[in-house]
Amino acid sequence: MVSFSSIINILTILGSLMLFLFGMKLMSESLQRISGNRLRNIFSSIASNRLKAITAGVVVTGVIQSSSAVTVMLVSFVNAGLLSLSQAIGIMMGANMGTTVTAWLITLFGFKFEFTTILLPVLGLALPFLFLPGARNKSLGEFLIGFSILFLGLQFMKNSLPGIDENSPIVAFITSISSQGTGSYLLFAAAGFLITLLIQSSSATIALTFVMCHNGYIGYDAAAAMILGENLGTTVTANIAAIVANRSAKRLAFSHTLFNLTGIIWALLFFRFLVGISYNLADYITGNSPIESEAIVPLGLSIFHTGFNVLNTLILVWFIPSIKHLLEIIIPLRPNEKKSFKLRYFKSRFMAINEVDILQAHEQISYFGRHVAYMFNLIPEYLIEKREQKSEKIQKRLYKSEEQADELDREITDYITRIAENDLSEANSRKVRAMLKITDDLESIADQCLQMERTIRRKNEASAWFTQEMRDDLFELFNLVKESLNTMNENLAGDYRPGILAKATEHELKVNELRDKLIQSNKLRLEAGEYQYKHASFYAELLNQCEKLADHVINVNQAIASNIK
Repeated sequence: MVSFSSIINILTILGSLMLFLFGMKLMSESLQRISGNRLRNIFSSIASNRLKAITAGVVVTGVIQSSSAVTVMLVSFVNAGLLSLSQAIGIMMGANMGTTVTAWLITLFGFKFEFTTILLPVLGLALPFLFLPGARNKSLGEFLIGFSILFLGLQFMKNSLPGIDENSPIVAFITSISSQGTGSYLLFAAAGFLITLLIQSSSATIALTFVMCHNGYIGYDAAAAMILGENLGTTVTANIAAIVANRSAKRLAFSHTLFNLTGIIWALLFFRFLVGISYNLADYITGNSPIESEAIVPLGLSIFHTGFNVLNTLILVWFIPSIKHLLEIIIPLRPNEKKSFKLRYFKSRFMAINEVDILQAHEQISYFGRHVAYMFNLIPEYLIEKREQKSEKIQKRLYKSEEQADELDREITDYITRIAENDLSEANSRKVRAMLKITDDLESIADQCLQMERTIRRKNEASAWFTQEMRDDLFELFNLVKESLNTMNENLAGDYRPGILAKATEHELKVNELRDKLIQSNKLRLEAGEYQYKHASFYAELLNQCEKLADHVINVNQAIASNIK
């Protein structure tokens, strides 16, 4: 029968683990807020270069301290068509290397000394940042608090595991498993996989593995085998996220599993050799073998963990095109299925990824802006096209584009609403409000384009032809609206920086002035009897619709500027 003290010990270990996870969550979210804008610059510079993609994965994972968050983000980016599968595979390989940063932090700070001795000074250092003006200062303070809580949880974890001796049943059990040779490594790897599957954080399970090995609960070889399993366990998060995603995103999620599974296979074949190298390197660095000194066990395991991920990446990076082809065979498109890209919200179990969620929404809204600009560019072509067959093709493109605009509006609005349910900073709350307003106005621009198509169609059906002067005036107004749309899209593609309204306002004033001038000129010509009322009516309708569209454009620019304070 389990004693009360055993239950308390188990709960203490679990409490220590949850403290570690909470510290990591706080660290990750604060680092995302500090570096959120840089994430966009990193991903926008990837192109098709494998080295850049891997470097991006290492940097982003090292910054936000969560490979699971990065892989879920990549699944959502591929699902929305913002990254190609090949690019995302490269970043994912880099993310595997980036996840070793946490292990090194634990090694360098978690086992060198009693962290509780500097806990209060670190928290004291964080205090002034919480009260300084600016979101960046507050995020920096929260990072220091998260850093402290993470290592406090690690300290409690170390202390909550009672010491064991050679006569302990645990030692006897581990010895019996270890005597099974290669089979024991598979068992410990499976244990690492299952623990990571339950906790959904490879960093937390690696920390637990370090502590167990440091305290003598498992041997060094067993801990190394568990680390291999933990690398595979962390891939489950992305596969869960990809369940509702498209085929490209499913392929990426499975590539993460395939990548680590391939690594585990060759690592187990050369397991003793890899473990031996980590022994020797740790011995060379400190002068003590991990077997002889438990104090440097984390160093040896960190070397093993990093070496495995780096070697696996160096081996498989050259096969990215082959991996992509293999994934297309394993996960083929269904009959009549097209490569559809949709924006989907993937909720991480323990880690809020508000910054990367907002980054994805930002990218998709920028795409929406380009989409409505494309719709408007069809209008002048539709106006002057006299061939019926060609005119019908343009009309179909407009209607199809408007349906796509409605779908984009629904998806983006739903996505942003889901983000708003999280605990957002003041700056991110402003961004979310601005994005909802922008999305609404972009959908209105698409509606105005469709209204203009209907006006032109009714004009043609009524045989109300415009004079050359009327067409020239309309095209002058069309060009001004095009310029305002281009400026809007430049602002949408940027980082929502200050000073964006001057150029946009200038375009808006020009559109209004020209519209008023042409309306007045139209009245004078109608009164002079230069053309019939039906011609003037359709002409004035198009002028007003252009002006309304431009109003929505300036609304977008004002919404972008509204979240900058």
